[in-house]
Amino acid sequence: MKTLIISDLHLNTCFDESLYDYIVNLLDRVDQVIINGDFWDYYLCSFEEFINSEWSGIFPLLKEKNALYIYGNHDRSMFSDDRVTLFSDQQLDEYTLHSGRKKIVIEHGHRVAPEMDDQHPTLTRLFNRFYPRFYFYMLKDLPITRFINRKIMSPQRERIDESMQKYVAESKTREVDAFVFGHSHVFDNIHTPGYFNSGSFWGGIAEYLIVEDGIISPIIEHYW
Repeated sequence: MKTLIISDLHLNTCFDESLYDYIVNLLDRVDQVIINGDFWDYYLCSFEEFINSEWSGIFPLLKEKNALYIYGNHDRSMFSDDRVTLFSDQQLDEYTLHSGRKKIVIEHGHRVAPEMDDQHPTLTRLFNRFYPRFYFYMLKDLPITRFINRKIMSPQRERIDESMQKYVAESKTREVDAFVFGHSHVFDNIHTPGYFNSGSFWGGIAEYLIVEDGIISPIIEHYW
């Protein structure tokens, strides 16, 4: 059984045909799919808009792979409705994957490392569509956007990643072979034993994990 773990696609009403074609081909190469949070982005579009967007073309393909949908902080269960079943068979906050002889716990990570929308939900709702990621999508090629991403967002993601690694390092009492998180967009599996991050799909780069016979393989590919 070849299992694909993806996270942090942050899909919205901005359609990327290259990414769409890449996802279609990627799904064709695996047996099972686990969506590890932030599949779509509430702060960039409504669930109604997402469901009716061109991205809906991949929904039947996800259903064919019995997709498991783990909620993230940008696509919480409260942000959607029963139509999540259009692209997933199960919806949950955490999932334990048994592969080979390995027990692998998978969750998005915002419950372990809260971000702004967990710490200040009222303020985040106030900004809603003007959440900072909006500017990275619309103005991602501007020098000021690249500067903000490098100086502000990247250090924040590193701190989030460090918090999740610390959680794994301190979780010695749980009989778990590996933990897989997303959330930080930091594609990492070398600093803390038993810690993996499923990365993100962003700027022409696809980061994901393949699990087969208990072996977790991190993969980076270009889709542009």
